[in-house]
Amino acid sequence: MLENRRLKAMFIAQICWVIFICALGFWWGSLILKHSARIVELEKQLGIVSGLSENNWSKMQRMLYWEGGTVFILLLASTVLLFWLYWRDVLRSKSIQAFFASLTHELRTPLTSMRLQAEALVEDKKYNATMLDRLLEDTLRLESQVERTLELARVEGGGALYLQPVRLKPLIKQTIKACIETLPNQVTVDMKVEDTVVSADTIAVQVILKNLFENSLRHTYKEKIKITISTMPDRDGIWLKYNDNGDGIKDKQIRYGKIFQKGQKSAGAGVGLYLISILMQRMNGKTRFEAGQNFPGFPVSLLFKRAPDV
Repeated sequence: MLENRRLKAMFIAQICWVIFICALGFWWGSLILKHSARIVELEKQLGIVSGLSENNWSKMQRMLYWEGGTVFILLLASTVLLFWLYWRDVLRSKSIQAFFASLTHELRTPLTSMRLQAEALVEDKKYNATMLDRLLEDTLRLESQVERTLELARVEGGGALYLQPVRLKPLIKQTIKACIETLPNQVTVDMKVEDTVVSADTIAVQVILKNLFENSLRHTYKEKIKITISTMPDRDGIWLKYNDNGDGIKDKQIRYGKIFQKGQKSAGAGVGLYLISILMQRMNGKTRFEAGQNFPGFPVSLLFKRAPDV
């Protein structure tokens, strides 16, 4: 959808540019011809031989036609070339997105199977618990990365979000519970969320919360991770405040929420925070990453629009 709008805007811009070139060429040619005819008339009044004036005028006219036509054709050719290059880039981008979407989709099934088998082995006390925990953790991380890549490919490919009234509190509880069920002794969550109804896409909200949780898990560097989630009403909607008990980030130069932007110590690809930002934007919301502003932890503020009937 988004890509179609871009293509339509590019096509309209190209048409406007061609019309502008044609209008400019017509105006330029008319102006030159008008002044050339005036020059011939003045030469006749000054007594210059009529045949010589007409001959000069004929040469000038041919010169104007050839030069003007050449410039006009070159401009049109460059316009067509630029549009063709843009269209080829769009097709290539779509093919790459389709490839990654297909790849990540094919990887999800075996990864899910691996995770279930690892969980079954963890419950069996005969095996090395440390190695099995590591296997399960790596499988979960890989599965999460695949899901993140699939969601990014879907969003960048113009996939639609289905905005509907969503009760924020139960959705957050359900998502966080699923995130911490494998780490019950490592993570605690302090929730102060009002039971409000916002306009959002359920899957998108779950993806956002999972990315925030995994970001805290990866970068807090503490044995006991504490996550705080709260809400604050605003005239534009509802702010969802998220933070952890990390040491904070001192680097103020990083533009969080931009694709492939990440901290120096980050082991990620810089996709998670960008995905959060783009999903909130697609839901008509806002994202504020306040890390690097002398705040403890990694505070993130998300503004959701209220549901229309609330």
